[in-house]
Amino acid sequence: MERQRIEENYHDKKYGGKIIKHPNAREIDAYRFFKELRRDVAGLKILDFGSGNGWLSIDVSKEGAAEVYGIDISKELIEKANQLAEAKGFSKTVHFIKMPGENLTFSDNCFDLCLGSAILHHTDLDLAVKNIYRVLKPGGRAIFIEPLNQNLFLKCWRKLTPWRRSPAEKALINDDLKFIRELFPNAKFHFFTFSSILTEGVMIIFPNNRFVSSINRLLERFDNKLLNLFPSLGKYCAIVVLEINKD
Repeated sequence: MERQRIEENYHDKKYGGKIIKHPNAREIDAYRFFKELRRDVAGLKILDFGSGNGWLSIDVSKEGAAEVYGIDISKELIEKANQLAEAKGFSKTVHFIKMPGENLTFSDNCFDLCLGSAILHHTDLDLAVKNIYRVLKPGGRAIFIEPLNQNLFLKCWRKLTPWRRSPAEKALINDDLKFIRELFPNAKFHFFTFSSILTEGVMIIFPNNRFVSSINRLLERFDNKLLNLFPSLGKYCAIVVLEINKD
C-alpha cells in the first residue's frame, strides 16, 4: 500500500538516530483528559496502536496493565521502543511489533483496550477502524486522541507548514467521525482547543515559556465553558478525543 510506504519512509527518516523526548503537548487539557479516560488499566491486555517510541505502552504498564502490545509501521521507532522497555524494566510485559495499523495480525476479540495518540490520521481510516473493531473483545474499549482539520486557521497552518508532517497524513474531519460512529454507534467525541489554538501553536515553538503556558491555561478554561454552551463549535476545534466502546 502506497500510503504505508510513505509513512514508513517518513518516520524511519525522521527518527533514525535521534533521541525522542516525550511530547510537550501532553501537558495540555486534551492529553490530561486522554489520560483520565484510560486510568483503569490494571490487569488489562492492551494494544498500543501506533506506539512510536513506546512512551504510552510504558505508561500503562506502570499503571498496572497485564500485557501490552505496541505496533508501529516504523522500524526505527520499534527499535527505540524496545530499547525504552528494556531500560525501564518492562521488556517482559511490553512487546513491540513492526506492523501496519490497517493489517493487524492479531486474532479476533483479543484486546480489552486499544489506545492511540495522534495515529489514526496516518492510516487508511476505513481499514484501521475495522481492524480495531475486530481485535477488541466484546465490551472492549478504544481511546484515541487525534487532530482535526475543519477550522480555517488550521487548514491554512497546515498548508503553510507542510514540513511539519507526513505527506500522507490527513487530520480528521466530520465525515471521519461519522464513519467511526457507524461502526461504533455509542462512540463519544470530546473536543478541545478552540481559542487556545493560538497559544498551543506558540507552545510548540517555546515549550518552556511560563507566560505562554499561563495564557494557554486561561484560554483552555474559556474553551471548556464555551463548548459547554455551544457544543456545535466542537467541529472547529484542533483536537478530538475518541471514546469508543464495542458492544
